[in-house]
Amino acid sequence: MDDFSAFLDDVRQRLALRAESSGLVVASVVRARGSTPRKVGARMLVDPHTGTVGTIGGGCGEAEVLGRAQRTLATGEPQLVEVSLLEDEGFDSASICGGVLDVFLERFDDEIGGVPTMDFFAALDELRGRGPLAVATVLAGPGARAGRKTLIGEQGRARFSLGDAALDGLAVEASREALARGAPAVAASDDGARVYAEPVAEAPEVVVVGAGHVGAAVCAVAARVGFSVTVLDDRETYANPARLPDAARILVGDPRERLTALADRADRHIVLVTRGHRLDAECLEVALGMRSSYLGMIGSRRRVRRIREWLAEKGVPSEDLDRLHAPIGLDIGAETPSEIAIAIVAEIIAGRRR
Repeated sequence: MDDFSAFLDDVRQRLALRAESSGLVVASVVRARGSTPRKVGARMLVDPHTGTVGTIGGGCGEAEVLGRAQRTLATGEPQLVEVSLLEDEGFDSASICGGVLDVFLERFDDEIGGVPTMDFFAALDELRGRGPLAVATVLAGPGARAGRKTLIGEQGRARFSLGDAALDGLAVEASREALARGAPAVAASDDGARVYAEPVAEAPEVVVVGAGHVGAAVCAVAARVGFSVTVLDDRETYANPARLPDAARILVGDPRERLTALADRADRHIVLVTRGHRLDAECLEVALGMRSSYLGMIGSRRRVRRIREWLAEKGVPSEDLDRLHAPIGLDIGAETPSEIAIAIVAEIIAGRRR
């Protein structure tokens, strides 16, 4: 549910399967203060037919939001709810939080944010392939209709008006900040108007180089927590959909050549787990010339040291080699392929969250 783009596609599919009179409620964390279980951008979908998907933190706070969601489902009126977790700090409480969340509740049905659902998704599909894109939502404002939405595309162009020039300006401001940060942002005016914007982006990518036991396990774990996974290997008996059902892409061929051919992405995480030391080293040499948010290679400390020395002798700068996470993964004493995969993906998540 943290993947906003995938979330919107899920909403579209659910709405297409129900009668016009039935809707969904979306609960989004738009502000967090203090120690909270989830941060800004977390969301929960309340589907009256199938229950909830995702979480904003569980416990009494989430229970309160679920109760409020029933009102939004019945009336269609959005709500901005302040959820205090301070009461759960007692000794007997299971909660370890002590903060406050602002949660925005809105109903999606035949309209989304004041825009006909078909028009909203048609515009979303059109703008997705044209560059940076954000969805901006009115949270509050004098005379403003809370919940109204617009799509802000390239060069700050809005697809739908929020009905007020000042609000439209706040939407552009919030969207530009959200796109620059790669995270949700809020813009506010002196008269109390607030607009929340969230970037619509592809799921972050994990490139697994090597489709052996560890590579297959990394693919499964990474996909489960929301990454789009690409697997590279020159062995079709290993790199195939039957073994890698969770992979978004499987590229069979020389992994060095396949790495070189990948389009540039800033949010790419490269995991080198090939079948041999030499191939790992050669793929690492290629990967060091690519932009990535994470670069890790499996192997013992001795093996890693030898590969670093080999690359240094070839003239690879030490600052480039310092990007490498090796031995790979968090030190949790992992032994099995699945345990190693958890350690690797946990290290990637830790880097992203920090």
